[in-house]
Amino acid sequence: MFANLPLPQPDEIVPLMIQASEDHRAEKVDLTVGVYRDDSGHTPIMRAVREAEKYLAVNRTTKSYVGPLGDPIFVGLIQEFAFQKKIKSKFIRGIQTPGGSSALSLILNLIKKAQPHMTIWVSDPTYANHGPTIKSIGLKLKEYPFLNRETNKLKTDSLMSALDSLGPKDAVLLHGSCHNPTGLSLYEADWRKIADIAQKRGFFPIIDTAYQGLGSGIKEDAKGLIIMAEKVNHLAVSFSCSKNFGLYNDRVGCAFLMGTNEQEINIAQTQLAALARPCHWVAPQNGSEIVRHIMLTPQLKIMWLEELSAMKKRIAGLRQKLALALQNETQTKKYDFIAKNSGLFSILPGTPRQMEILRKDYAVYGLDDGRINIAGLSKNKISYLAKSIATVI
Repeated sequence: MFANLPLPQPDEIVPLMIQASEDHRAEKVDLTVGVYRDDSGHTPIMRAVREAEKYLAVNRTTKSYVGPLGDPIFVGLIQEFAFQKKIKSKFIRGIQTPGGSSALSLILNLIKKAQPHMTIWVSDPTYANHGPTIKSIGLKLKEYPFLNRETNKLKTDSLMSALDSLGPKDAVLLHGSCHNPTGLSLYEADWRKIADIAQKRGFFPIIDTAYQGLGSGIKEDAKGLIIMAEKVNHLAVSFSCSKNFGLYNDRVGCAFLMGTNEQEINIAQTQLAALARPCHWVAPQNGSEIVRHIMLTPQLKIMWLEELSAMKKRIAGLRQKLALALQNETQTKKYDFIAKNSGLFSILPGTPRQMEILRKDYAVYGLDDGRINIAGLSKNKISYLAKSIATVI
């Protein structure tokens, strides 16, 4: 039955996670998987999440299925959070999904159904799961310029020029904030320029929002999406609660569609739910009930916002300390970009061979393309990490 199946392209992160977990050297620094860790190297359960779970364990009355659109209260709360209640003149409809990856997959499947010859454009580089998802659905995949690997800055002119060449048969996948894997941020002026180009050229924006609140702040991280939504007539959003609520294994997310015609957007929402049916039928509810309870309970919402802010500040502090340590080790400002980046990730200017040497000889685990998870770093490992990077790269 399956004898002729080829082996799929291996996922780089999973083997490196296993390799790192089996490495018991005391100096080990594991910066592979994109999760937030505290200074002890542990991925904590947020206090507000723990309190919500305690409440739900006693007061939850059912584990029955929800409808195909998911929990409408949860979806409405996430819509308000993602768009910051700013978009009033457009029609926005969403469905609950098992995480942001599922949301993006459903959006792309809907595009395939509506516009099968559309090309999806992603940044060079982009999140490792974007390309495989687009290809598995059967849509064409192309890249737009993004990272200048010589300067670790944005290729602003090349990016804008590439987008200005697109049209209605193109969809552009943009990271809402905290770009994965580069840590680069589009400034407000960049977003306004992209929105103007999208309006003029007619391409379809897809905003992948996975880190809202962990970059510059909740409102600041939503600015790009809001600017786009105010300017264009149609867009889609994939939203994840994995990072900002720490609900990684609960798989909590939403897919949103925006348009100017109520009938059109209602049909599109129903089509999204229909596409979900053969995949997961209805979304899991445990994580969404936790988020809903936190959002609707004032003291828990305050607790969550405070902890999210503390996580954001800690990541920014780690960036500053690592950049300074590298400045001292190299006597250059070559790595100052790390302090200027935001979110979980940055890309080291190392070759795959150099990243392999870091893993083998120094127990420093990053990806072959140079991506490291700053949020996985402990303060007591900063000096060692800087010395290792300076020695090898």
